[in-house]
Amino acid sequence: MSENRKEIGPYEYMEYFNRTTALMVTMDKIGKLNVMALDWKKLFEFENKPVIRAQVAYSRYTYTLLTEGVNQFTINIPSGKTAHAIDIAGFSSGRNTDKFKKAGLDIIPGKSTKVPTIKDCILNYECQIIHEEKSNMSSHHYFYGEILSAYASNEILK
Repeated sequence: MSENRKEIGPYEYMEYFNRTTALMVTMDKIGKLNVMALDWKKLFEFENKPVIRAQVAYSRYTYTLLTEGVNQFTINIPSGKTAHAIDIAGFSSGRNTDKFKKAGLDIIPGKSTKVPTIKDCILNYECQIIHEEKSNMSSHHYFYGEILSAYASNEILK
């Protein structure tokens, strides 16, 4: 691929998925993107499908996009080149800030989703929301995204 990455199975390289904050990308119905720093995430099997469960606070702009925008998201595990975006995505609101521009992030159009992935990340996952539920923390909501495509950068490929 021209993006310096290769398509992988959803369970490959989980050690990278588990060890760091992710960048979650969402989109409204007219194509406006948002990126959020996501700590509470889990990759596992749900209803015999590989999924990522993302726990998002009701107060977040991301929650609004996930419930009123495109019914998809991408999860992107930063590399050293994109790790600075975690602070920008975590401390700014997409309601009034273009966090992609502020962080200097480039996108790669989705192969399986309308929502793009972030270039120069070590892992990318394109997900379709298949289930939602209130978490055991009253201020958060679980979104279960079936992994439709997953990618690893050449940086970590063995």
